[in-house]
Amino acid sequence: MKKMKLPEHRAGIWLDQETAYIVHLEGDAVGKVEGLISDVESRVRMAGEGKVYARFGHAFLDNQEKNQHRQNNQRKSFFKKILGHLNGVNFIYLFGPGKARYGLQRLIEKDQQLAGHIAAFEATDRMNKQEAVAATLAYFTGDQFKQYKKDRRRSMKAAL
Repeated sequence: MKKMKLPEHRAGIWLDQETAYIVHLEGDAVGKVEGLISDVESRVRMAGEGKVYARFGHAFLDNQEKNQHRQNNQRKSFFKKILGHLNGVNFIYLFGPGKARYGLQRLIEKDQQLAGHIAAFEATDRMNKQEAVAATLAYFTGDQFKQYKKDRRRSMKAAL
């Protein structure tokens, strides 16, 4: 009886602080493209805001730490929203500008279902949705991904 090979579910994620494009590939065709917008606040100015600090005696107090905690919590919820769209993915191509991809990489490696599924991790320029689709297709049809699969298969056989 011939072994039936299931199609691989691959995903490319272009990510920055404000948006994420998730490109799902089924076989060699683009399945769907999802765009997510984050709720991460950048510098927020309150109406009537004056100084960024207050002085109580000899101590200076500011709310910078509170704002950083708020941004970190918003970033974590954005990453978890992205993880919710990655069910059943075999290979992940993670790319984008800035440092947001490092946080998502850490969260993916902590996740039990997705740990070890990141095939590539690259820094790229700012992209729109069509450019993210093209970059994802170029990676998954290119030689770099084929070499990654060969190496992974060899390491799996060596582990047995």
